[in-house]
Amino acid sequence: MPFLDHAHLAEADFAAFEQLLAARRDGNDRTHPDWELVLAHTSHLGGELQNSFAVFRPTGDRGSVLPNHWEAKVYFDEAGRALSDQSGPPAPPTPLAATLAGHLPGWSAQPCRLNPGRDLAELAGQLWDRHPSQWTSTRSPHSAFALAGPVGERLLVVQPRPAGPVFLRSARPDDAPTDQDLWAARPPEPVEFAVGTVPSAIAAEVEERFAPAYQRAAWHVRTVAVEDALVALDDLSVAYVLPPNTQHLGEPEVFESVTARDRAAWRHLDVLADQGSHLITGIRAVTTTEDRLHPDIDARLRRLHYAENALNGLREIRNRWAVLATHTASDDPATTRIRSWAQDQRNNEAWSHAPWIPTMSLAVLAQDITRWIGRPAPSRDKQVEAATARVRHRSGNVPEPAAAAPLPPAAPRRTR
Repeated sequence: MPFLDHAHLAEADFAAFEQLLAARRDGNDRTHPDWELVLAHTSHLGGELQNSFAVFRPTGDRGSVLPNHWEAKVYFDEAGRALSDQSGPPAPPTPLAATLAGHLPGWSAQPCRLNPGRDLAELAGQLWDRHPSQWTSTRSPHSAFALAGPVGERLLVVQPRPAGPVFLRSARPDDAPTDQDLWAARPPEPVEFAVGTVPSAIAAEVEERFAPAYQRAAWHVRTVAVEDALVALDDLSVAYVLPPNTQHLGEPEVFESVTARDRAAWRHLDVLADQGSHLITGIRAVTTTEDRLHPDIDARLRRLHYAENALNGLREIRNRWAVLATHTASDDPATTRIRSWAQDQRNNEAWSHAPWIPTMSLAVLAQDITRWIGRPAPSRDKQVEAATARVRHRSGNVPEPAAAAPLPPAAPRRTR
């Protein structure tokens, strides 16, 4: 659920948060008339505080005057002081960001906000590798900026200390599938650049190695997510729905109602709506003449627009019902019932468009062209040459080997 904007909080609220968190740490059951502590989390690495936050729920009169009764998520420093999410000016651009973007056509660089608390925690949450961040939620790096590539690459360039080395890191892809193990895709390992490394050398590393490896890892994650969603929808299409007034005994793959089945399907349809468009864009970007001349791949390519139309329909349904969801975010019982009804209607409408989706060959087609992801596109002449050779090989008309080239004349032998 969304958390309360700190603009709605006063100094007295932050004082209450500090009191409640201190009481929890001391093993005290102290309460507050306006707030209750719901969750507290603290993580350390090597004895250093990495992250500390707590979630508070408004109570009594305080809850009645706050919008939607949302909970407040608050970060704390080492001393237990609450860190307000202050809105301030954007982070200033760094000279390296501007210069590096100039060496990378089609890329853009955006400085990252480095305010203690939520900004630093969210920046760490963007990382897409197993290595720890070079900052904490209260101690920021010297500078950091995000690099956005032309085909969806998301990288972070971080300098932990002034006059120190610069690190190139992988950031999570946009619309990353939440149910997938992103680590299984093996994103590129961080790269350390020594002090004084020229921007052109960093740009060369991005273009020649880092970005291609990132594209392949992101493609793998999205392909697996779409394939898993299609398999799950195929299973749901034959799942058994109990007749009305029949007791559900907890049998697997059995649903007590159509509404329950549609609710289970929506999670997978939502994945398709997010990830399918990335696959379609990637497929069209790397399709070659050789693919067009391959009978199986070409047949799937010619059906690609059906998948695109279906996914556009799913997104249209989701966007239309999301408008109602923004007006029913409150947790009061009447609004909760309206929101639940709206979600059921959305799920039912989406399912009515989905019976044919499990047969969609989008995931298979994505696997067919995986070999082209993250690699330079072959020239037109090379594509035609490779395609012609494959057609001849399938038809049995293997071209005769070329005549051996004549040997060069022997070099004159020297005499003593």
